[in-house]
Amino acid sequence: MIRSVADCVEALIGTYLLSGGVLGAVKVIEWMRIIPPQDEFAEYLHRRVSTAITDKMTTPEDINFLLNYSRNDVETILNYKFNDPSFLLEALSHASYIRNRVTRSYERLEFLGDAILDFLITSHIFENCRELKPGEMTDLRSALVNNVTFASYVVKLGLHKFLCSELNPTLDNAIIMFVDHQVQRNHEIVEDVLYLLDEEECIIAEYVEVPKVLSDILEALIGAIYLDTGGDLSKVWSVIYGIMHKEIHLFSSRIPQQPVKVLYEKIHACPVFGKAQVIDREVQKIKVGVTITKNDAQHTVYGIGRNKSQAKRAAAKMALKVLSSF
Repeated sequence: MIRSVADCVEALIGTYLLSGGVLGAVKVIEWMRIIPPQDEFAEYLHRRVSTAITDKMTTPEDINFLLNYSRNDVETILNYKFNDPSFLLEALSHASYIRNRVTRSYERLEFLGDAILDFLITSHIFENCRELKPGEMTDLRSALVNNVTFASYVVKLGLHKFLCSELNPTLDNAIIMFVDHQVQRNHEIVEDVLYLLDEEECIIAEYVEVPKVLSDILEALIGAIYLDTGGDLSKVWSVIYGIMHKEIHLFSSRIPQQPVKVLYEKIHACPVFGKAQVIDREVQKIKVGVTITKNDAQHTVYGIGRNKSQAKRAAAKMALKVLSSF
């Protein structure tokens, strides 16, 4: 009952969004008191944000210095020129980058960009994929809006090279490993695992660790562009679409499925997942097994990841590979 009421509220907001745009949706949200009307939220949508440059605390030349003179390179990759480069500096500044005393680190922009990406990609799917069922639209959005996809774009575009941070061997090694993995796969944008085969021919799949900082970079850059344009969503979408158009069209025609969901749908395989086991406490590695049935024979495969969810997904991915290869 509660879920049905919540769905009706969301559908009502969606109706006002379609008929009256963002301002229409804001009005009905205020009417419902989800946002207090006295906050005058609509004014924030296009309000210019003060920066170190507008407050005359620094100059574009100093900003470019802190960016290690990478502004032109990043703007060329994004096909967008910043009016205020301090937004770009903030988007590329890791919390460890102590040289930057002009802006914050990227966390706030990453929070904003994440929401904008979700909203704009959801809007595109709703408007352009009318033949899809609600569940399929959700699967499509999940395939496009996730840390793996965003991190893959950052590496493919080479944006990770412009991250401003202090020496951090652990972070640097994690980024290098993921970059190497993507290079070997010719920068294919898919959620996948690295397949390994042990000495006893027991199939094991290890989930490829994706450093969150990589997806944070893309989200922070989108948040920076949104603020730099004064909240112009059409300009922000042109940047997003320029980066993601290939996968948007590809995934729309063939929606990627979560491996665990796909495996459970293969009821004749009778998949049974085992308990999670800690195999390396120092680097937090978890192993999960799954037993499947094929041609009246049982086969057990394993997945390894930093947590149970990753390990289970890796095991399911390998189980699907085994089922398709027999």
